[in-house]
Amino acid sequence: MVHQNTDVYYHEKQALGPSMWLFSPDGLMIYSVDGSKLLKKHEKSNLCKPYVNRFGENTNDCAYFTFASDGHRYVWAGTFAGVHRVEVFDIDTGEYVSYIPTCSTPLDLEYHTTRREMWLRCAQEDFKNNHGGEIDVFSVSSLSSDFEHVYLNDTIRPYGRISIHSSLGTYGYISANDQPYLTQIDLSTKLVNSKVELPNAYGSYDMTYSPINHHIYVRARVCCSCGFEGADQKECGRGGVKIVTVTTGPSISQTVNGTCGDSCEGSLADTIGIFEFDTNSQKILGSHNIDEQTGYGADPVSSPDGAYILLLGNNGGKNVRLLQPNSNGQLSTVTKDIPLDFNGREGSNVISDFAFVQDDTRNILVLGAKTDNFIVLVDLDDFTTTNLMLTNAEESTGGLARNIEWAVDTDYVWVNGGDARQQYIIEIPTANIDDAIVSRTLNDVPEGQMIYVENYQLKTAATQSMNYATSATSQNNQNLYPIAVSALVVACVALLISLVSVMKIQSKSQNVHYHENNTKADTKSLGSKNVA
Repeated sequence: MVHQNTDVYYHEKQALGPSMWLFSPDGLMIYSVDGSKLLKKHEKSNLCKPYVNRFGENTNDCAYFTFASDGHRYVWAGTFAGVHRVEVFDIDTGEYVSYIPTCSTPLDLEYHTTRREMWLRCAQEDFKNNHGGEIDVFSVSSLSSDFEHVYLNDTIRPYGRISIHSSLGTYGYISANDQPYLTQIDLSTKLVNSKVELPNAYGSYDMTYSPINHHIYVRARVCCSCGFEGADQKECGRGGVKIVTVTTGPSISQTVNGTCGDSCEGSLADTIGIFEFDTNSQKILGSHNIDEQTGYGADPVSSPDGAYILLLGNNGGKNVRLLQPNSNGQLSTVTKDIPLDFNGREGSNVISDFAFVQDDTRNILVLGAKTDNFIVLVDLDDFTTTNLMLTNAEESTGGLARNIEWAVDTDYVWVNGGDARQQYIIEIPTANIDDAIVSRTLNDVPEGQMIYVENYQLKTAATQSMNYATSATSQNNQNLYPIAVSALVVACVALLISLVSVMKIQSKSQNVHYHENNTKADTKSLGSKNVA
């Protein structure tokens, strides 16, 4: 079923409610979760001013790269369209609130729930704009607050990721593409606290964290030989050729023509894969890789509760590897290699996005690749799979990436088709993955990334208020209205104290219960993914 966009707008001061936000070069569009209504639209002319891009072209396209919601007040977006800054939008109305200049090339926004701070990892410092570090931080309570920035002080452009979580206390961890160690920072002093060596690595980049075992999973980057017959990598990539000493793979200990970093991903030298780091003992426990028969190297991602660690391999989309976190201090174990049918080039990672659909009845993983016009649904209870076609188009509509996002606690998963300017709304009505259908196709929608947004503070307060009101009714209370109002006040105060239900886009908060032996007993995810 194909539907044209229905440009139905709500009054600008009316709360949007749960919604799907699409950030793209054309600006920001906010939809109802089923895709039937366009609730609000910010044109790029109102958000992004003309500038000269890195190709020397004049443009006013927006350039969003990272997004996050704090779950109760704002939605945040990092952009490098001319001026590198973080833009802030009201979570309830979608109104543009402010922008804050920041360090160069905003890469990774992470919300710290208990500190009520939004942390940002950039590619490099920006002294011209008074941002002398690669890590910036913003207060949700005061947008005008100016914090000290964390300066890694190592290389010109040490781009990477950041991992923070309430269970990590006052510390966070930073990866860097060209530094062979994981950096620990003190969130209170805004200073580098320590560094942990990553053996035989040139650097690191993608990483994820599991609160179940307090372990970080971080991808190693290595050096490889390239550009000649018998080299680790056929092409040297954008890094170019230089003289390198290879520390992994068949060219180990050789000083040869080669390259380092992302150009070596998927090469024969990419044998380390993923380091597993114990944040309690501050030790590297070991490493994990994808099946060497199908390709080397992988990106680590996880479910919101950290119960599932996925390795998205450089094997052309032939399979994903599922790890199970064990107790703290113990290396995770391989649970399953899930076969897939994506048609990517050997040595490449074409699985560009994923979503976990988890509630009381469903335990489903959704995977998509930019190379193919179908998505794969995996039943995580028995590991059966099914392919769902998105479109009948002969060429892939995936564009630069096949982005996926679940509208939490609904039946809807959004999948983009950037090359065709389409959005596919997938409906998963039951726990049976074969019941999934494409329920709606939105046309003339620019390629971009989605973030599901909901004000969890209001939702929880309303639920608690309703429970109070129901209780009062059952007791035949004749003065129900004051009690309901009081209940709302009590609920809001309780929320402010407990700091519950706040989320980040690409990772949102979750409730996890444990048995005495520290194994997962019951989980309920409030989001669809956790990437850092």
